[in-house]
Amino acid sequence: MTEHFLAMFGLYGGTLIYCFVAGLIPVVNTELFLIGISMWAVRSPAQLPAIVLLGAVGQMSAKVILYYAGLGMFELPRGRMKARIEKARVRMEKWQRRPYLVFAISSSVGLPPFYLVSIAAGALRIGFRAFCVIGLAGRIVRFAVLVSIPWVTC
Repeated sequence: MTEHFLAMFGLYGGTLIYCFVAGLIPVVNTELFLIGISMWAVRSPAQLPAIVLLGAVGQMSAKVILYYAGLGMFELPRGRMKARIEKARVRMEKWQRRPYLVFAISSSVGLPPFYLVSIAAGALRIGFRAFCVIGLAGRIVRFAVLVSIPWVTC
């Protein structure tokens, strides 16, 4: 499936599109995709910075939509997902003095889940520019580590 996807959009376009979709749909795993393509599709380590940057931009483009959902511009999910989002928002409110620290950790480490924290960041009215800069930096760090693993261990 990934081969077909990459053949249709190319390595770089496929990375951007896949990471955007994965940023909106939590069950689609960006990390496995990036590790996989860095093992099987990337021919040179010189391609890795572009893969990392496109993956991070794709993810953050999706997270901007989630941020605006948190601001109330889109309808939030219902049921179990809504309860998880509320729990993340409450957790971030506890860190009211340091919400940027929680956001930076989430964007780079993934705990608490960046999906939920992106919505909570909008609900807590974290500045949009700070949201984008911190989130993009965290995603770049995370993805750079992940795509390097196959190249360091080989």
